[in-house]
Order: sequence, then structure tokens, then C-alpha cells
Amino acid sequence: MRVTNSMLISDMLWNANQNLNRMSDYQNQLSSGKAIQKPSDDPVGTTRVLKYKSDIRAAEQYSDNISSATGWLEVTESSITTVKEILQRVRELAVGAANGTNTTEDTQKTASEVSALVDELIVLGNSTNAGKYIFSGMQTDEKLFNEDGSFNIDMTSQRLSELDTKSYEIAAGVVIDVGVHPSELFGYVDANNFFANYTAFSNAETGVATQGTLKADVNLDYDYTADTLDLTIDGTLYDVDESVLEDTPMNPMTKERFVQALKSADSGSGTLGDVADVYFDGNGQLVVQSKTYGSATTIADSTSSAGFTGVTITAGTDGTDTTITGTSTITDADIAAETGTHSLVINYNGISAKLDIDFSTLNTAADLQTEIQSQLDAAFPPGGDVTVSAVSGGTIDFTVAGTNDGMTSTLSTDYIVSTESQLISDLQTFIGYLNTGDQAGMQTSLGDLDTHLDNVLSVLGEIGGLNNRLSFSSERTEDNILSFTSLLSEVYDVDMAETIMYFKNLESVYRASLSVGGQVIQPTLVDFIS
Repeated sequence: MRVTNSMLISDMLWNANQNLNRMSDYQNQLSSGKAIQKPSDDPVGTTRVLKYKSDIRAAEQYSDNISSATGWLEVTESSITTVKEILQRVRELAVGAANGTNTTEDTQKTASEVSALVDELIVLGNSTNAGKYIFSGMQTDEKLFNEDGSFNIDMTSQRLSELDTKSYEIAAGVVIDVGVHPSELFGYVDANNFFANYTAFSNAETGVATQGTLKADVNLDYDYTADTLDLTIDGTLYDVDESVLEDTPMNPMTKERFVQALKSADSGSGTLGDVADVYFDGNGQLVVQSKTYGSATTIADSTSSAGFTGVTITAGTDGTDTTITGTSTITDADIAAETGTHSLVINYNGISAKLDIDFSTLNTAADLQTEIQSQLDAAFPPGGDVTVSAVSGGTIDFTVAGTNDGMTSTLSTDYIVSTESQLISDLQTFIGYLNTGDQAGMQTSLGDLDTHLDNVLSVLGEIGGLNNRLSFSSERTEDNILSFTSLLSEVYDVDMAETIMYFKNLESVYRASLSVGGQVIQPTLVDFIS
């Protein structure tokens, strides 16, 4: 093989360029500090980098959650500690007032101080953290107490049975509740709601309506020009123009052409595309689906084509009603015997309404039905969407009609269990005893105060346990962040000393190749032309 000067020059330039490229790789690593510039540099390492970064982000989120949970608990603990101190002061006053030696003026002064302390308890019950009410359970955007000490939020049977509170995810699949439910700290007075005997918390959802659908196998190589290819929807025949379905080598049939031909099928007053969606599904079958829902819309195959086979038709269905049935039967005598106002809570499609039913104006189950229906219509205008039945000898049932629009309606029913806090109520009762000088009542209140103090101390103990757990979780999460960061660095970060050494070696090789190149590329006559 004859080696020419051109070949030597070409090889020298190629090798020099390769050396320069390798230097460029190490230069990029040194300037960025990263060993992997693009996935192709290290596919396995890239996968590990992505996993470690994901683990670090998750751990950082858990760390933020733990920090938020700790802050929530700190505010909660501070507020409850103040509640404890207030109750201890009230107990001191109760002991002093119950010794039988105080004058009427003394007990009235004590009543004034206790009243001021009750007002402070109400303020503490409405404590917030970052604008969220900490004692309102999951309803953190609503304060717990009204100014008179009554509950501002609806204490329903669901809320009191589930005791849902603020929670945070502190590890994968680990969620802890950091909130204190109002019933656990302040207690509640059972209002003996009339509806507790006839209804219960329940959810229901209407059945969804479906569309009439035709599916068929279509042979796109078939000559449809000599056949009939029509469809009937709701008794109206849609005539397909078969002339546009000619399949020729110059103009082969496509799914798009076939669909467009069907959509353009004319009934004389409109096209098939106006009343139905036409497309090929993922299985390659033609689908003609009614745009309206319900069983009233029908689809029929009026074709006589051998290229249109495997036809199946699924009829549409109507949306179905849903009913929440009462728990026991009601009579006219039940209505006539009841007095006062009792409350239901109805939630329809995410909108909640409280129905306050004044039984002093009612005499029969029919009266109750009329009153509930009137309030339902006012709460969910224009009315009629939710209906109630309360026929004597039957149950109180709530019904929502199904719709033929492809949507579902949801309904839930519940009743108000309480409107008063047991703690606030007991303190207000104690104030009454002080104002009347009732020594026996004061002794009773003293026992009630001891019960509430024990309960407050128990809640504080639970918060202390949660704080300890969060402290350990925080340490573990920070350790995880450090570990994942270290593992990421091993794969992703550059060993600067090693990389500099490699870079210098390559630089020496590159300089040597340039030096050799100066010997390989000899001067030519062109260099002497002036």
C-alpha cells in the first residue's frame, strides 16, 4: 500500500481532532462540575441520578411537611396550655366561692371574672395558624365559636364520628393527624335532634346515562359504490353518498375519507355528523355514537354492504334516580309531640345547606314534608332537583332524579348533633350558680371543672407524644436527604483532582500531536509564492 503525504496529513488531523474532543469533554466536566453532561455519557448513571434526585425532592417535601406540622402543633399546644391555665384559675375561684363564707357581692365579682375568662376561652377556641382555624377540624376556614360561645361550624353526626382533623404526610404512605378535634377538647352538648331517630349520615349518587353506540368492522378495500350504506338514528335515515367511497389505485380509501363520508350523510334536514360522533377506535372498529344520552335515542343499521360487517349496537340508558332512605318510620303523632327547632344538613352536588325546621308550626308528617321541601327548593334553586317524602307511617326519604346528560348528581344527608360546647356550657352554668349563690351547684361545677382539666391534660399529653415523633421523623428525613445527596454526588459530581489530571494528560498528548503535525505537513511550492 502506497502511503501518500495526503494520507499522513489526514490521519494527523483526525487524531488531533479526537484529542481535542476528549479535552473538550473533560473541560465541560471541569466547568460544570458534573460528570454526566447528557444521558448517552452514562445511561445507567443517568437513571441513578434521576432516582436520587426524585428521592431528594420527596425527602425535602416530607421535611417541609414535618416543619409545617410542628408549627401547627406548637400553636395548638400553646393555646391548649392557656386553656389549662384558665381552667386552673376558674377552679381556684370555684373552690373559694364554694366555701360558704362569701357574700353576694363576692360571688358576683367572681362571676364577672369567670365570665371574662370564658370570653378568653372562646377566643382561644378560634385560634389560628397561618390563617387557618386550628380547632375547627377539617373546616379550617371557619372559626369554631360564635361570640356567644355556640358552635359556628355544623357539629354533624359524621363530623363527630369520624373526628377528621388537619394531617400531614411525613413519609411515604405515613400520614399523621396533628389537629385536635373540637369535641375532644371542648366537648359537646347533645341537642337530642329529632332527626337522629329517623335519618343518618348517608351518601348517594345517581346512575350515569349512556349513549347509543354502533360498532362495525369496515373493509377499506371494498367497493361501496354499488351498495347501500345508510344509518338510521331516532327513526331518521341518513343516506351516505356511496360515490365518494370509490377505492382506486390512484385514490385508495382511507379511514379519514370513510369517516367524512358518514359524517356528511344527509337526512334532508341535517347530517349524521350533527347527531353522532363518528370515528375509528383503538381496535380499528368504526364507531358511531349518539351525541345525546339516554334510551330515547336509537341507532339502527340500514346498510346492505358486505364491506360493513360485525355490526353491534348498544342501546343508550337513562340516568337513574338515587334515594337516601330514612332509618325508621314516622307518624303524625311523632310530629305533634315534638317542639323546638331541629336541623338537617343536606349536601347536593357539593353545595351544603342547613335546614332549620321549627316543629312548633307542624302537626303532621305531611306538614314536615312541605316544610323540608320548601327549604330544599330555596337552598338549591330553581327547586325540584331534590325531593323529600315524609308520609305518615313511612320513612323520611330524599330523592335526586337521574339526568340524561352524562353527568351524575351526588347527595348526602346528616343532622346537627350539637350546637353547644360542654366546656363553655358548664362554665356558663357555673356563672349562673355564682350569681344566685347556689352552693350545691358550685360544688357540682367544681367536679365538672376537674373533669375538664383532666381532659385538657390528656390532650396535652397526646400533643407531646406527637411532637416527639415529629422530632425523630425530622432527624430521619434530614439524614435521608444527606444520604441521597451523597449518593447523587458519587454518580453525578466530578472528582476534580482526577479530572484535572486526565485533562492535563490529554493536553500534553494534544500538544505532542500538534508538534508531530508540524513535521508531517511539509512546506509546498505554494508557500514560496509571493
